[in-house]
Amino acid sequence: MPTLFYISYVAMWVLLLLLGILVLLLYRHFGLVALGTVEGVQRDGLPVGEKAPAISGVTAQGETIGWAPKSGRSHLLAFVAPNCGPCARILPFINQLAAMNSHVEIALIVSGTRDSAIELVNKFHPPSSAICIAEDASNAHERYRVRVTPFAFMIGEDGRILAKGLCDNTTRLQQLLVAGGQGFPKFPEVVASPSRAGSENP
Repeated sequence: MPTLFYISYVAMWVLLLLLGILVLLLYRHFGLVALGTVEGVQRDGLPVGEKAPAISGVTAQGETIGWAPKSGRSHLLAFVAPNCGPCARILPFINQLAAMNSHVEIALIVSGTRDSAIELVNKFHPPSSAICIAEDASNAHERYRVRVTPFAFMIGEDGRILAKGLCDNTTRLQQLLVAGGQGFPKFPEVVASPSRAGSENP
């Protein structure tokens, strides 16, 4: 009788342990699903109010440079990729913003090496007023806690993050600019060229 009691007692604890592991795996699964939603992605990025760290990288021309927010200037820092479908939709509007708004400095950060920066510049032709650099192993995406593109930050004149979020359409880009104190820009209609439209991925 005592032997049977101890066996059942041990079996009960083993069963409880297995159930606990299964519950943890279930919570992890639903957590990953939630993080994959737009709402989950919007929580990515460095917190609002934190100082924006400097970024080192390489331009399409092969120049190694550093980017850091300038005192007294507002900044739109956008993490983009040359073969990202949503980036292809939003980059023409970011180009317009760079061309028409001298109060906001635009910086485009591309994941990968110089070749990625070259590809982005050749596809989307950002204006000379916008800086475009490849992070080139500087881990800028990780330091800014960015998982997906296009993801952008509005940075204030004191170098602190004012707003952040996924910017895969003009509405979200406009909301980000408003949250960063830049008003509500009205973008002229952009018609993508065949080469650009063909570069979009779903």
